[in-house]
Amino acid sequence: MKKWLKKSTVLLVTILTLGLYVPPISIDADVDKSTWEPKEDQAKPVETQTQEDAISQEDLVFEEDSDQLYLQALNQAAKEKLTMKLGSKIGSKVNEEVEQVILPNLDEVLDTIYEEKGKVASQYLMIAEDPSGGYGERIFNLYDANAKENIAKFHVNRLRKPQDGYYFQFHYHLKKDQFEEHLPIGEVYWGKDTPPKWMST
Repeated sequence: MKKWLKKSTVLLVTILTLGLYVPPISIDADVDKSTWEPKEDQAKPVETQTQEDAISQEDLVFEEDSDQLYLQALNQAAKEKLTMKLGSKIGSKVNEEVEQVILPNLDEVLDTIYEEKGKVASQYLMIAEDPSGGYGERIFNLYDANAKENIAKFHVNRLRKPQDGYYFQFHYHLKKDQFEEHLPIGEVYWGKDTPPKWMST
């Protein structure tokens, strides 16, 4: 019984330490260096300077792409707010003219504001506030999260021209003149009948 207990203990210790004990490896072991050196048909390591240049160029391209992607995302958010403001009743009737006239002009205005703010400061810009419904003018505000203030307000109002009918006049205001001046984006013709409220579905 004593012999059986010893064998069981040895077997149990062997199983429990399986993989935990690694015998020492001799540092002076003879190794065939030809297996470690690249052959002529194998790729050789690239010089360190070339690798660093490639990485820095990739980082630069990625940084420029991320800046552009951020600004494109802001432009897309602005378009979504404009679509939300029009609602389906108005949007279904003026959608084509809005896409041809208003959206390209809106993109141009936003791009100009981004350029004026500069590459770093423009990364703090965000689309703030939802469009106002009913008869309110607000489409969205362009907010500077770093300065914690609105820098531009984008609006649309209804304009009735005698003998002609109703127009939607898209415009924006800038902080530099305390949002006083109406800066035009474009006009879209509605028709002679009174348009529904904003955001009507």
